Amino acid sequence: MIIRIAKKQDYPQIIDIYNQAIPSRRITADLEPVTMESRKDWFEFHLHSERHPIWVLENSIIKNNQEEKQILGWCTFSPFYPRAAFNNTVEISIYLDNKAKGNGYGSKILQFMKEQMMCRDINTLMAYVIEENNISRKAFEKQGFKLWGRYPNIANMGDCYQTFLMYGYQSGIKNS
Repeated sequence: MIIRIAKKQDYPQIIDIYNQAIPSRRITADLEPVTMESRKDWFEFHLHSERHPIWVLENSIIKNNQEEKQILGWCTFSPFYPRAAFNNTVEISIYLDNKAKGNGYGSKILQFMKEQMMCRDINTLMAYVIEENNISRKAFEKQGFKLWGRYPNIANMGDCYQTFLMYGYQSGIKNS
């Protein structure tokens, strides 16, 4: 298993993995599947950004005596807020293929993202998690993220309103 910068040819699998999260209405706030066309600008931004890249979690399997690579998930840094004072803060996103869940990949991705912070001049990682998503909450807490905020009932998911939690992790902050 490796984590690498995404390539253009990974885009269909990235969209597919993201769309797997939508039906549960407990992982993302999108309510309808996204299309490659609707997310094209988002993907192009991350594909060409040094500071806000998109990575894929790739695994190799042997099938018919040939090595075949499969994408098990993806993650990205995104700008947190469009003001200069927030340049060293990013929002993170992590999505795993349904087949890959429960194997510790989420924790490995979080550890990888923490390792990527300093070389990109980032000292704060922010993550928004739906309160009912206990698996993600535990993964963030296990990796040293702290609960920094609770936003009650802010997301109308169609079947109910969901509360979002804000998790944060900091490294390399020097307070005066």
